Amino acid sequence: MQTQTTAQVITEISKKSGKSEEEIAGLVKAKIEKFEGLLTEQGAVYMIQKELGMGKEQLEEMQIGQIEEGMKGIEVKGTIEGIFPVKEFDKGGKKGKLKSFILSDGTGEVRVTLWNDQVDKYELTRGSEVKISNVLVSKFNEKKQITLGFNGTIEILNKKEEEFEKLSDLKSNLTSVNIIGRIIRKFPCKDFETTNRKGKLCSFQISDGTAILRATAWNEKANEIEKYQEGNAIEIKNAYTKEGRSGVEVHLGYTAEILETKREILSGAELIKQNTQEKKISDILPGESAIINGTIRGIERGNFAYDVCAKCGKKITRMESGIVCEACGETTIKKNAVISATIQDESGEIKTTLFRENALGLMGLTQEELEKILLEKPNDIILAELNEKLGGKQIKLLGYVKTNSFSGNNEFMVREIIN
Repeated sequence: MQTQTTAQVITEISKKSGKSEEEIAGLVKAKIEKFEGLLTEQGAVYMIQKELGMGKEQLEEMQIGQIEEGMKGIEVKGTIEGIFPVKEFDKGGKKGKLKSFILSDGTGEVRVTLWNDQVDKYELTRGSEVKISNVLVSKFNEKKQITLGFNGTIEILNKKEEEFEKLSDLKSNLTSVNIIGRIIRKFPCKDFETTNRKGKLCSFQISDGTAILRATAWNEKANEIEKYQEGNAIEIKNAYTKEGRSGVEVHLGYTAEILETKREILSGAELIKQNTQEKKISDILPGESAIINGTIRGIERGNFAYDVCAKCGKKITRMESGIVCEACGETTIKKNAVISATIQDESGEIKTTLFRENALGLMGLTQEELEKILLEKPNDIILAELNEKLGGKQIKLLGYVKTNSFSGNNEFMVREIIN
């Protein structure tokens, strides 16, 4: 298909409309300025052509492998192979958004980019077959891409429902996977620097009931995953997999999308139980989840509570003006329960730590009773009473082993007391 230059199209419009080429060029310039740099010159010419009633009524259907830069007013069909997350931008004070997807038809593939109102207009899913009409072909980073021209449309010919892979079915080196699961554990985020770039990564464990896998979010996606807490159920789209030290890992690069899910999924404790074995204390390795069954040898000395924001549970700072939360601003204090105990079985012993509801459950107190006791009794008295009450008690705990960075000793961090 032979394409015309912009100047040739303007000349053709001038001849058919009776307007001078200068007038047509002025209309094109005004159209580009109206869209504040988001419209190419070819796109503006095509829009003027359509507005003057000179658009082609019959679009030429082409295969993706045949399209070339500069083509416009054509039609392509294909299958959506992958969808990239929506990106928001601010250009010259004007906010906008874009969304891209990869379209293929057997002869090749091309990136399709939607802008602003087009982003929310079409409900696209990976694997769906679509027909795109009135497209403009351009290049970005030396690769062909398609945008919708004036009155351009996307027709969904065969919609494929969103599919999610089971974590137990994942193999290494998959380039585009969709998964659903609940965040079981979050690890501290890390900043890194190489000779070429700086970056950030956040790792976490996710489970869907079939397996527990380690996942790592990189850079922008690391910032996004920080918004979610342990126990949150999420959908992850367009991730990729790699072989890690403990098997298959899920990685979230710039193409990945993270969303809260509305789908039903088991609680975090139930998911962990389904994938966790009971082990002897001496057999558990650092980082490993397990169920232990032992006897309370004694309660460790401590404060039995720590202060957090009463609104969101995050860290607080005491200032002369009052109590400030890093997330909520000025706030009030809530006492979060914490207790450490040494648990032993026939193979050995380990220090365990319980927080919040688990700590209250072990102490046999409500939140109100804890706060009252902390006001009325010194810690030594509370410690003696708890040792008398709990010493020698048989207990079954679900949790994971963590190495204390100060002492170097392994500690068992409790997720749930199993009755």
